[in-house]
Amino acid sequence: MMNETLKYAFAGTGYFAVKCLETLARWKTPLFAVTSPPTAAGRGKKISRSPLGEFISGAMAEVPLIESQDASGDLRVMEMKRDLGVDFIFVTDFGQFIREPLLSEAERVGCLNIHPSALPLYRGAAPIQRALMDGAGEIGVTVFKLSGRMDAGPLLLRERLEVGPEENFMSVRDRAAEMGGRMFAEFAARNPIEAWSFVPQDGEATYARKITPDEERIDWSGTAAEIANRVRALSPKPGAWTTLAGRRLTILAARPGHGETPRAEAGSLRPGKGAPSVTCGEGFLELITVLPEGRKPQTGESWKNGLRISAEERLV
Repeated sequence: MMNETLKYAFAGTGYFAVKCLETLARWKTPLFAVTSPPTAAGRGKKISRSPLGEFISGAMAEVPLIESQDASGDLRVMEMKRDLGVDFIFVTDFGQFIREPLLSEAERVGCLNIHPSALPLYRGAAPIQRALMDGAGEIGVTVFKLSGRMDAGPLLLRERLEVGPEENFMSVRDRAAEMGGRMFAEFAARNPIEAWSFVPQDGEATYARKITPDEERIDWSGTAAEIANRVRALSPKPGAWTTLAGRRLTILAARPGHGETPRAEAGSLRPGKGAPSVTCGEGFLELITVLPEGRKPQTGESWKNGLRISAEERLV
């Protein structure tokens, strides 16, 4: 089979999936797409499509879209795959467990996934967030074949991606997605499908469990470096937050301060000049960008000036 005849479909839900598909589509448009069905969200319980559903229905309206709660058991998906002669399906940032017959593990390619880690490291739901929380200076981007075990299938491609010390989740997510789509498109353009070689994962696996709501609240007894890494791992959403006088304050960007740690209780604010800082269990943190409850994002300095906070204020 020559490269120009390759046919693929795409299954995904979130923003990482959108970015992957944007890049893949520059190489070749999928014959159809699958996403999770619309859900009710927000105060008004407005029915909204998934990010991928919105993208397909707008920028790629010519691509048939199936919205399904259970793609693996949906006859429409299997029928379209068969009728269109699809060679493989990209399943990326989908949020559904893929099982037979959609898994197609016995097929040469079956289902492929773009995963933002150097598998077998950071298998699971939150690889980028966990890597940033760990202070990693680089992550991996892997294209692999899905198997019956989570993120455990054999590898097709893997590359390294350096991470800047102040990059946040969204920045790294978008760069990783673009890299994954690009490296696969370049590979597929050079290599006929008959020559694709999958190698088993080696080394000890680590797991990146889903972020839980209790992890979003900042514990100021941690070190400034740990808290800064948590902030960027959760920025812009869901966001690392704290409270001031009972009102939520989400920290969108922060960095460890330089100099002697102030003798103050953890969580104590220091107004000073420029960005305000907060005493941590070790060191102090400068608040660069914040999101006060009920307001729009603003610089830490603007927020501080608007509040006219005193040295006695404390975040908890």
